[in-house]
Amino acid sequence: MAFDTPDCGFIFWPVGTGDSTTIVINDETFMQVDLRHMAKSEGDDDPAYPVVDELEKILPTINNTPYLSTFVLTHPDLDHIQGFSDLLERVTIGELWFTPRIFREYKKDLCDDAIAFKEEAERRLKAVIDNNGNVESGDRIRIIGYDDLLEEDEFSGLPDNLLTIPGNFVTNIDGVNVDTDFSAFIHAPFKPEEDEERNDTSLGMQVTVIGNKSSASALLLGDLKYSSIRKIIDASKQNGNQNELQWNILLAPHHCSKSVMFVKNEDTEEYEYQSDIMEDLEESALDPGYIISSSMPVPDSNEQGDNPPHAIAKEKYELIAPNDFICTHENPEEDTNPVVFDVECTDLIPTDDDTASEAKGLGAAIESARGQSEPPSSKAGFGSK
Repeated sequence: MAFDTPDCGFIFWPVGTGDSTTIVINDETFMQVDLRHMAKSEGDDDPAYPVVDELEKILPTINNTPYLSTFVLTHPDLDHIQGFSDLLERVTIGELWFTPRIFREYKKDLCDDAIAFKEEAERRLKAVIDNNGNVESGDRIRIIGYDDLLEEDEFSGLPDNLLTIPGNFVTNIDGVNVDTDFSAFIHAPFKPEEDEERNDTSLGMQVTVIGNKSSASALLLGDLKYSSIRKIIDASKQNGNQNELQWNILLAPHHCSKSVMFVKNEDTEEYEYQSDIMEDLEESALDPGYIISSSMPVPDSNEQGDNPPHAIAKEKYELIAPNDFICTHENPEEDTNPVVFDVECTDLIPTDDDTASEAKGLGAAIESARGQSEPPSSKAGFGSK
């Protein structure tokens, strides 16, 4: 596997149907959103991709140990947390971001890696409370979202600045203000309903990375479905946060699931298309704009009850993608490289009109980046230097 690590940008790893996204903020600051690390194939349909091995190669080091500034868990399903125990053992993780849902989970309902994450989150929470929030890298946390659970006594010492609710920006990463390079606008989770499914409590955010001349925004919504995304869009419009819905990269929620734009009619048992959500996502798209399906190849059709990716969802996404719809694991039989977007290769969102230029050659660069054993001749970014 050979590819160029961007100076500033996004890496979408080919991990089958699961999520594993690395955000390069600058040469010292990396964020990992979810993880699916497989040292070897664990099933006929699960191609091996050792993400932790690759992270060890590209992360900066502190005291000869790879250093990851922040790990973000959208929700503790296996396809979003697989390999965390390995990551924790081999990499120094400065800060954890997660939703309060992790504290509600019973270990019997979690995979081993999710249990490891829960235990690490609980360890760090205790350290933060015991030290009035004055902890060093390796003990830091940020809790994202609402939950009545946080009003209980065991959380009473949690500093307010370590809790971020929807409608707010985060520009601090592992104790460092990086607002000239990065911002995350938190969209979800909202206060959970009783017995709400785990997917519906996913952390959702717009992440913007800022290069020397350009910036790019990615909309990362975990496994949220139509009802939650509808709430996000409505709340953003009501509060004047439409810009925080904009995207150059949309990671198709739940691995290109039709649950984003189809809702089951309980009377007819039929799934009905919700055009409003796609109209809103199209309205928020920037140019260039790409939709990523972090999944195995999308089939030509699905049977009722099939897990994602769903053909009908791909069809709808292709109608609104300004440039392209890209599947991270389109060719699982080949030695597939990640899809890499390098913001420093682009004048995507120029800082002034004099630097503006159109993206060129991106489609070819992406094809090279995701399907060849040799590094691409041009980075899969939004243009050329």
